[in-house]
Amino acid sequence: MGTDPELDWQAWRSARNEQFADPYGWLSLTALHWLDDAPSALDGLPGLWWADDKGVHHDPAGSPGEVRFGGRAVTAAELLWNPADGRAPQVTHGDRRLELIDRGWGLSGIRVRDPRAEALQAYDGVPAFSYDPAWRVTGRYRRYDSARQVVVGSVASRVQHSQQVTGEIDLVVGGIVQTLKVTGGDGWLVAFHDASNGAETTRHCRWIELDQEPDDDVVVDFNRAANPPCAFTDYGTCPLPPAGNTIPVPVLAGERDPRRA
Repeated sequence: MGTDPELDWQAWRSARNEQFADPYGWLSLTALHWLDDAPSALDGLPGLWWADDKGVHHDPAGSPGEVRFGGRAVTAAELLWNPADGRAPQVTHGDRRLELIDRGWGLSGIRVRDPRAEALQAYDGVPAFSYDPAWRVTGRYRRYDSARQVVVGSVASRVQHSQQVTGEIDLVVGGIVQTLKVTGGDGWLVAFHDASNGAETTRHCRWIELDQEPDDDVVVDFNRAANPPCAFTDYGTCPLPPAGNTIPVPVLAGERDPRRA
């Protein structure tokens, strides 16, 4: 971070534009398949797929060798991944990546990442409002004595997420006193709905990443209100904001709805 907020914002914008140009990034997603416990064919993928209490399985059936697991061809039915073992291994079909995911509650699936996806070919940057210093708002952070684990919804109807809420920020937005919960864990995040969702901005929510857990006084820069991945694809499982993180006025700052743009 530098000393000029607008220059920092411009650097952030450049990084965001580059992030979504990744050939295997969010715009490369072309499918999301939830797996049953019985071997089943999946549209556009070879063989049979299923998930049980042991993990995700693949049977090449009549197409041995088309799917590669850890760099080698899969030629017979086998267990590809148990989520308890850690990060999912690389699974590919040609130049497509088959991302194995686990969302808890017995829900496993496969996301297909294709570097030739139409959305990726049409990508021309993330649309955003012009920088406005009035949307840099100073608030007061109230840290909880201990973090609270809460369950929040998801843009994917079958998915729920568990998040750690570390405290709350009190601030004034559009002349209205607002309290926003802060989630922690891998980083600190302020996720929120506002009255612009579904019009100028994406219908789900947006979020602001904080560099560290806030001090007592914290600047919340709505110019950095970022679209979650599900703003760009129908195949995301993004968490929704914690209950109460709804701003009743339009926040016309940060990133705009890429689909409307």
